[in-house]
Amino acid sequence: MDTDAEAESAREAAGLSLQLYWETAEYDAPEEAELTELEEEIRAYCATVRRSAPDDTGPATLLAFLDFAKLRAHLDEPVDHCDHWRTDPVRLDDDDEPGRELAAEAIRSARRALALRGSDNIAAFSLACGLEWLGEHEAAATAYLEAFRLDPQDAVAGARAEVLQEGLKVPCPVPGRRPLQPYGFHQLVRTRVVGHSGSTQGVECLSADRAAIRAAAEAGLDDWLGDRGPVLDEDFMLWTWLPGEAPGEAPGELTGVDLRKALTRTPEGRQVIDWPAVPLPALRRPLPAGLPVRWYGNWHFHGETEHTD
Repeated sequence: MDTDAEAESAREAAGLSLQLYWETAEYDAPEEAELTELEEEIRAYCATVRRSAPDDTGPATLLAFLDFAKLRAHLDEPVDHCDHWRTDPVRLDDDDEPGRELAAEAIRSARRALALRGSDNIAAFSLACGLEWLGEHEAAATAYLEAFRLDPQDAVAGARAEVLQEGLKVPCPVPGRRPLQPYGFHQLVRTRVVGHSGSTQGVECLSADRAAIRAAAEAGLDDWLGDRGPVLDEDFMLWTWLPGEAPGEAPGELTGVDLRKALTRTPEGRQVIDWPAVPLPALRRPLPAGLPVRWYGNWHFHGETEHTD
């Protein structure tokens, strides 16, 4: 295997393990065996990427997210304020030495990632949260504002900055403002609301690989269409993010296609996607395999994600 292929394979494996870590960390403490084993895997995969591709900044982002996820595993409430944007400022107790060390390590890891790529809004948001949990609220407000600058649609970052800095008013979402995400990607969303609480079921796929997006859209399509019936709401969208010319400095362009409008029937009566009618452009600076994104204030992992809430 050549070094580029080895790096891509290891980065993709790290991303899959990181997603599992993040999901498991909602319920398990960081010292639990499963999380310990996943952490070792992620760090080993990132070390492989660094050996094979020393200029690849992906490992720094993955490790910043890992250290942020370790803080999530320690806490009894959402580390990223995803459920309650405007809750009062938080601070770990002084006698919570393990938690404060985890927060400090998340901060160090985020700063290392930002030193390599200043447009890394995963690291920027992780830095802000770590500072807030450590009780450094003035610095946290500044960091949240930087995360908001990188993604002006990140309502959580904007809200936390307002909570921490008295008198601050952050307009969010900023009309017409796009994130400064430097990597291009496609995002398939095929979900439906299944309860009045807003719970969703379906699949999401984040990738720069057009073949992977088409495959995800077609997998299980017959069953999804057959189960439609009366629903509260549903999405079958294909989004494409085309970054600006200057990575992390110029906003790009976001386009969306409602794939329900691209459905056509075969002579046998089966509904399929008419792919020639669906714009699916090649990408400038495609998202590296395995790398997650923080996009419009939400976490998205590379590859397919099942929604079963």
